Amino acid sequence: SVSISNGRVYTMGNEKDRDSVFCLDADTGKQIWRHSYDCPLDPKYYEGGPSVTPTVDGENVFTLSRKGDLFCLEAASGKVIWSKNIAKELGAEIPTWGFAGSPVVEKKLLILNVGTAGTALDTATGNVVWSSGKEPGGYSTPVACDFGGRRCVTLFGAKSVFAIGLNDGKKVWEHDWKTSYDVN
Repeated sequence: SVSISNGRVYTMGNEKDRDSVFCLDADTGKQIWRHSYDCPLDPKYYEGGPSVTPTVDGENVFTLSRKGDLFCLEAASGKVIWSKNIAKELGAEIPTWGFAGSPVVEKKLLILNVGTAGTALDTATGNVVWSSGKEPGGYSTPVACDFGGRRCVTLFGAKSVFAIGLNDGKKVWEHDWKTSYDVN
């Protein structure tokens, strides 16, 4: 799907085993910039390609590929501010159909559904602030919320739904949520 900010539309696609992040003019549809990188289409019960919507936060756009390629791009130009493969860095298992939860920005943290119950990075540097484990996560986009006066993030892992303390990455609660093929 798309994200819209400051008169620009951001989306992703894949052609010939290359993911692309597109920035389009919201009024005309004209391409402003495109950032591409190698990423296999990897079809599995559907044609494959990116499953994440770009996240815009001020002057930055954050994207995550099915294989864990994470980018912080300058919203106006597409210039790479920082990038990494978060799955490789953490040794986190990629879910069966790849990463699908969109990144969420909460203050200075970038929250990802990567690892058992999520991962948080510093938005400015991409440095890992906390990570919850190496097991595959779910396919949901994290949601920031308050529980008992504590700022948390909720998200589906492969077998449970979690509330995780936003600042420290500690589990606040977990509830089993079993589905066929761990599709949460």
